[in-house]
Amino acid sequence: MECTIIGGGIQALSTGILLQYLGHDTRMISDSFSYVGGADTPTVSTDYAAASVYPVAIEAECSEDELIARAESTFEPFYEADGVPVRKHTHYYLYEEPHDEPIPARMAVTDVSEHDGAVPTRPGAEIRDGYVCEEYFVEMPEYVPQLHATYRELGGETETRTVTSGAVADLDGTVFNCSGYGSRELFGDDSMRAIKGHILQVPYDGPEPLPFSYTYTPADYDHYAYMYPRTETVLFGGSYLEGDIVDGEWRGERPEKPITIDGVTIPERLYTVTEAIMSEHVPIERDAVDVKYGYRPYRADGMRIERDGDIVHNYGHGGGGVSMSWWSAVRAVGFVDEVGEAILPDVAEAIARVDAPATAR
Repeated sequence: MECTIIGGGIQALSTGILLQYLGHDTRMISDSFSYVGGADTPTVSTDYAAASVYPVAIEAECSEDELIARAESTFEPFYEADGVPVRKHTHYYLYEEPHDEPIPARMAVTDVSEHDGAVPTRPGAEIRDGYVCEEYFVEMPEYVPQLHATYRELGGETETRTVTSGAVADLDGTVFNCSGYGSRELFGDDSMRAIKGHILQVPYDGPEPLPFSYTYTPADYDHYAYMYPRTETVLFGGSYLEGDIVDGEWRGERPEKPITIDGVTIPERLYTVTEAIMSEHVPIERDAVDVKYGYRPYRADGMRIERDGDIVHNYGHGGGGVSMSWWSAVRAVGFVDEVGEAILPDVAEAIARVDAPATAR
């Protein structure tokens, strides 16, 4: 079957690889392709994903625990495949104040009060609530180029150009819409929002990535800050600023307690909270920190995976794009072929056989 995929991020890549693996002929069209298309593009959220396998800032018909189960089960084959840059480490979800929400059903989860060992903590602070779990983590600068290389190895084609709403009807075959926030303009989806997030990249030259990550809510702020370890950087983040893109410019919430690093205005907690925690693990020099920002394609009406005539939609994943990518690809491709999650170990092995140079991002 001939298929056209609109989009250049993680949903387009996962969908395209699965279609090609099943023997379909596909062309992926986008004005920007994540990690291999030159400069980062804020609207291609894959360029900015950390990326832990834990769906956040996403609306769905199912519960949070069901989303987590779908994400973890569909990424397990990629963790098990030797040669795919998905690893597992300890994650700490911590609060300096009591927190009454139930603990989600994550891998090897335990209440922090029952954890036998130290936990990341700001000097002088006390952890009052939270949990500890295991978590899959995707090394994006290696993983995304490997997906691109796999897609090409399987015979997929790419085309760099802008698709307009008037041109959709002229695209070849069944169209898979993986355009994320672009669906607002392409398909008139007014429920799409652009949630701005920042990533601070701290240089790291240790022999191995740090074996832990955390999501940390301090008592003196109303939101958390997170840390994730990559091979060559340590990532600080945790901003969620609601907005929209109007005439090519993002308009939305501004950070409370802002500071400027690397010429970018960010919520100060992203740096100050995590710098206080991480200084004993990695040298941190403010002038050496690189700051990027991008927009999560949040859909108020919920993640959309459905068929409408000759168009299969797969978008609206908010902050869960990487986490839900393989689950979503299986569901989307299921509209044109018989496929289930049992195929994912074979797809993972196919990806593992393809070498791709890492991209320093």
